[in-house]
Parts: sequence; C-alpha cells; structure tokens
Amino acid sequence: MTKIKEDFISKKNSIIYAVCGAGKTELVYEVFPDVKETAWYVPGVQFVYDNGLMSGSNGLFNPTADITRAQLVTTLYRLAGEPEVTDRAAVTEFSDLAEGKYYTDAVCWAYATGVTTGTDGKFNPAAKLTRQQMATFFYRYAEYDWRDVTLRGDISEMLNADEVSDYAKDAVEWAVGSGLISGSETKDENGNTVYDLNPRGNTTRAQVAAILQRFCEN
Repeated sequence: MTKIKEDFISKKNSIIYAVCGAGKTELVYEVFPDVKETAWYVPGVQFVYDNGLMSGSNGLFNPTADITRAQLVTTLYRLAGEPEVTDRAAVTEFSDLAEGKYYTDAVCWAYATGVTTGTDGKFNPAAKLTRQQMATFFYRYAEYDWRDVTLRGDISEMLNADEVSDYAKDAVEWAVGSGLISGSETKDENGNTVYDLNPRGNTTRAQVAAILQRFCEN
C-alpha cells in the first residue's frame, strides 16, 4: 500500500484507502509491459495497483482479458478490507466452491453479506463476468457499504437495453445513473451517436479497474 490519505473511507468498515498518486513510486506502464502509457485505462489501472485492489499475473496486467466472477469478488473483498470470514456457509451452499482456493474467503464473505447469491446452487468462479453481473455486484456492495443506491439512470434509449435481465435492472440503472457505466459509443443507421449498453457482453480487467476508480471517488 502507498501513503495513506483519508479520501476514500468505507462507510461500513472504516477502512481507509490509499490515494492514487499519493506516495506513488511505480508507474503501471513501467511495471506491466502490456499497459501502454497512452491507453485510456491507465488512470484506473494505476488506482487499483496503488491501492492493492488488483495486481498482475506473470508480470502482466492483462487489461483486455475478460475478468472472472471469482476475480471480481476477490477484488471487492479487498476493497472491504479483507475482514475475517467466520461464516463458511457458501462452501456448503455452492457445489463448485471448495476450501483452499484463492477466492474461497472472498466468496464466503460475499455470500454472507449478500454481495452474491450465486445461481442454481453454484457460484461459477471461472465464468466470465457479464456487464450486468458486474453492475449487480457493485450495486450489492454499495448496499453492504451503506451507500445511497436510489439514483437511477434512464437506459431506455441505449442499445440493447431490452436485454437487461430482470434481476439486474435496478443495478444497471443505478450504475448508469451513478456514472459507473455509460455504454460503448457507436453510430446508428442515421449517423447519430448512440450508446450500446451490451449488458450480456463480457467485462475486461481494464474496464473493472476504471469502474473501481469511479466507484471509490464517487
């Protein structure tokens, strides 16, 4: 962790987070050869690296790789300050969760706090995270962290908004209204700028890093 400054405080756990740039000694594009200095996601990657929320693997950050459900839950667990986990019910409830995995404590914490509920008795740790699942994880974490989640954004004019699952609708509208996600900019048949919500598309590590920065600074 870098030098601590009281800018980002978890409301529930009084965890103080490091500030991107405060006492920073390493630039991510010098640490990770696959992170280019001019890339749009550098501020987000720098933030999560400085704050110990995300790290690389085998010397790389893999910004364009799809993030998995286990990886995101582990990141949110770190954001919560990695509290001691005494409730191990998730190991019993999820048939695909076992003790001793890098993500076991994180999933147990997430299940105990309502950050995750799983699907049909499974957590699916290796499954790629969709954009609507990502919004739902952040929405539930915000509830856990005593944040205001009443804000809603209008997604009716966004492309593929009709593909948002019922379980994720509130979360996606909140994520749009909170500025966490905005959709991918594209052009319609008339040349007008529109935004593709793409709720069932996968989420990359770079996108999660950027969203984590927005979430902490909001």
